[in-house]
Amino acid sequence: VTPNSRPMPTLVRCARAAWLAVFSAVTASTLPAQDARPFTPTAASVERPQPGIDVLGYAIDLRLTPPAVTLEGREVITLVRQRGIVQLRLDAVGLTITRATVGGRAVSVQRLDSAVVVPLDAARGDTVSVGVEWTATPADGLVIRNDKDGWTAFGDNWPNRARLWLPVVDHPSDKATVSWTVRVPPGYRVIANGVSERVDTAALEVTWRFRHTQPIPTYLMVVGVGKLDEVSLGETACNAGGRRGCVPQSVIVAPSVRAVMPGTFSQAGEIVRFFSSLVGPFPYDRLAHVQSRTRFGGMENAGAIFYAWEIFGNGQPFPPGLIAHETAHQWFGDAVTERAWAHAWLSEGFATYLAAMYAEHVGGSSALEAELAGMRKAVMNSAASRERPVIDTAQTVLMRLLNTNSYQKGGHVLHMLRREVGDSAFVRGMRIYQAEHRNGNALTADFADAIRRTSGRDMGWFFAQWLTRPGWAELAIVWREDAGGLVLDVAQVGAHGAYRLSLPLAITLADGREVERIVAVPADAHATLKVPLGAGMVARAVRADVHGDLLAKQGVKPAEAR
Repeated sequence: VTPNSRPMPTLVRCARAAWLAVFSAVTASTLPAQDARPFTPTAASVERPQPGIDVLGYAIDLRLTPPAVTLEGREVITLVRQRGIVQLRLDAVGLTITRATVGGRAVSVQRLDSAVVVPLDAARGDTVSVGVEWTATPADGLVIRNDKDGWTAFGDNWPNRARLWLPVVDHPSDKATVSWTVRVPPGYRVIANGVSERVDTAALEVTWRFRHTQPIPTYLMVVGVGKLDEVSLGETACNAGGRRGCVPQSVIVAPSVRAVMPGTFSQAGEIVRFFSSLVGPFPYDRLAHVQSRTRFGGMENAGAIFYAWEIFGNGQPFPPGLIAHETAHQWFGDAVTERAWAHAWLSEGFATYLAAMYAEHVGGSSALEAELAGMRKAVMNSAASRERPVIDTAQTVLMRLLNTNSYQKGGHVLHMLRREVGDSAFVRGMRIYQAEHRNGNALTADFADAIRRTSGRDMGWFFAQWLTRPGWAELAIVWREDAGGLVLDVAQVGAHGAYRLSLPLAITLADGREVERIVAVPADAHATLKVPLGAGMVARAVRADVHGDLLAKQGVKPAEAR
């Protein structure tokens, strides 16, 4: 997810059975107001899905008929249940459930305010097929608009708004495959997760079918519909990162902006190639970049990234950092998904730092330093970072997890980890973590374990101090000359305690030369540290962290300036 800085709503970011029955026509109705009240998750909606249920796949069949705002849907859910589990709770808000079946037999369901409970006790065996039919007029989740650009509908599910138009187990820990059958009038293009299997055209209706064979969380399961044009970016990143073959990419946009495409998207191939070489092969069969209606500047839906409509064709270059951020999510967030919401930094922090690494790849170390400076400034100007930890288990309003902790602080923590363990151990740790948890879920401890194995060091202290408490390091450093070196008096004056740090120093000598040293600072309120310089070296000035590697404030002065 990339928060949208434009004038839009605030932080307004396969079952085998087929459903091929023809739906009855939906009733045309008036479009909702442009900014209908958004769904706000509360504590009750943060609960993990029920134990003993594992959804394997959704086969979803929808009909959308412009200018209507009502959809009619059917789905088959294939799941595995443990012994003794006699019901399935599906998250569903504002949906009218018209029919449900278990193993093909009709059942009566219990309707709750935000869910529907399907009885499973009549099913045979551990693998169960549940069918659901419903209608909905979603004010959120599926964003339907009718304006100067025509009628459009786009799924916009993060964090758990899929339930506003689909009955699903709406939690990132229960990933599943998805197939789509979407029926629209002629002239409309459909985009969805996965590869388009075929398009069936009739006089009054076109049926699009897609299948996404890798499991993904429900917040990434989307469709988009509109009068859109596709611009091919060709076969990209061929044989990169151990992948056999290429990654087909395209840009899907309104006809009014097709002429200016691909523009910045000409970098999309190199972005995928770079990340594939850095982390591992691209996780999916193709990648589409879609002009869409979304609360966010960008939303990383698996294989089909949705970007805010207004960013296209506004006379400004499309930001390459946004493309890099959302593309990085295909590995981190999509293929490897946080098991619990509090670990959202495993998605957003990784995407933020990988985008910075792409900037470094293109523009060198100065470009990376500029990215880090922006992260640090954002963190230190943020009440969220000052008052709350990155892994925020107390936060139950999920949209509030989209803050400087998950993005900029999480990204900067990854950079500090890279500097602490070295490039080789850091990159190998990312690769191992991504490979071992691909198409599954992970927690911060899983990444920490991968780094432990590649670095040979237990970095638990590092993750604890940077991710489980608020704030950043604050140092007051006084230095003086001593025989053969310097003595540093280091006081840690931050509100949230002392940090264990590897502190880079740039020391200007009397002859004008500059030497660099890295000093191990203990997690003590006060420490006196010796810094060797060498025979004949006399210090005239000392600066700390000149490249901005640390998430820290530091004041440095000579002893005589006390």
